[in-house]
Amino acid sequence: MSDDKIGTCVECGSEFLRSKSKMKELCPECAHRLYGYENCKHIFKNGKCVICLWNGNQSDYTKNL
Repeated sequence: MSDDKIGTCVECGSEFLRSKSKMKELCPECAHRLYGYENCKHIFKNGKCVICLWNGNQSDYTKNL
């Protein structure tokens, strides 16, 4: 199933679980910050969210929003 694949966010560079994002090429965090989509309720363990796999990366652009 393609929705369960791991993608790489084109904005922040973090890996993310595609089925957890509303946008194909953005992690849930960047999709939320850039376009207002609902964000993941991140739970971090060993440096990654156990729900969506986001690693906390932010681009320079999203850091300044």
